[in-house]
Amino acid sequence: MKKVVRTLAVAAILSVSLTSCRDENKETKTVEGVEVSKDADIDVSDDGEKIKIEDGETDVKIKRDEDGNIEKKKVETENTKYKVKKEDGEITKEKMKVDK
Repeated sequence: MKKVVRTLAVAAILSVSLTSCRDENKETKTVEGVEVSKDADIDVSDDGEKIKIEDGETDVKIKRDEDGNIEKKKVETENTKYKVKKEDGEITKEKMKVDK
């Protein structure tokens, strides 16, 4: 009887640990360091310098320089606005506004 109880206890612990450690399916993806939904609309200009990403909650605008480095990034959500301006790969201006 002890063996049966012990075996069931080990099986229960093993099943709980395996189900709690598995990866959950995410309905989001990361684009240029911003997490958006998988069905987000992504528009890229012909020269590839401007990227616009829209989903139901987040609007992202990214402008690149001639070398392909991010020059400006603007992220707007329902309650926040975040802007970054970079020169030579270094942040020169950063601004965040939170609406209450």
